[in-house]
Amino acid sequence: MLIGSFFFAVMGLLTESLASEYSFTWIAAVRSAIATCIAAGLVLQAGVRFSFFRPASLWLRSLAGCAAMLCIFFAMTHYDVAVVLSLTSMYPVWVAVLGWPLLGIWPSRGTWLALAISTVGMWLIYASSSLGTAQLEINPHYRPQVAIPLAAVASIFSAVALIGLHRVKELDSRAVVAHFSAISAAISIFAWAALPQFQSFEPQRSHSLWRLFAVGIAAVLGQLFLTKAFSSGRPARVSVVGLSQVVFATGYKWFSQRQVPSSLGMLGMLLVLSATAWVLLSQRSNEDDD
Repeated sequence: MLIGSFFFAVMGLLTESLASEYSFTWIAAVRSAIATCIAAGLVLQAGVRFSFFRPASLWLRSLAGCAAMLCIFFAMTHYDVAVVLSLTSMYPVWVAVLGWPLLGIWPSRGTWLALAISTVGMWLIYASSSLGTAQLEINPHYRPQVAIPLAAVASIFSAVALIGLHRVKELDSRAVVAHFSAISAAISIFAWAALPQFQSFEPQRSHSLWRLFAVGIAAVLGQLFLTKAFSSGRPARVSVVGLSQVVFATGYKWFSQRQVPSSLGMLGMLLVLSATAWVLLSQRSNEDDD
């Protein structure tokens, strides 16, 4: 899971660097197309059977994952990627909240308190977006006050996808990634064609295309490690490591660009991450007792 989190952080940083050159729908489409080719090749190489129509949980995982991906790519191209990753990392809280309707597990009082703390953190991050960042001067399509709610929505879709992923643990992880990537590619291409206002911009640097391809490669590597981790263990046990992607992204931006979120935004991030870690550690303790 730690390796998967590293690749997801790389994907986010590359996506943010392409924000002024490509639209989020085009980045998502290319990312999904590359991931489909790589995942399908891995399935064929391993002689693993493809899965498409069944089980139904596979479709739950792919459709929810695709919705989360589109929201995440929009957010990453419209706001600080480290902040976006902290919001999308909230999915363990939503896994616990959605455990009742989807898994029959009633959330604890601590889970509801963590959700309340996370909500306060999201509000602080949203309030800090009006302060502006350097990205606003670079990208004329910058919409931070839309990106932040979408990042939070992405965490909900991610929770649904991961619950679905845990239900298909009998399937090979490469086949699961291939299914998700193919469905995401089709939906992303449709979104790109249906939303002309978000079609591609003009690339400004010669190596932009290589970075665009690198987004897809980093995404599929991260997805493979994520799928393997969640398929072989309970979500609460492996999700806590997923928070490291925020550390990777924040650390890179500080060391390379000396750029950090505002004080208000940082406080919001800490509240969200602390509440999420609390839920994860509480669930892990319960699992160890069982």
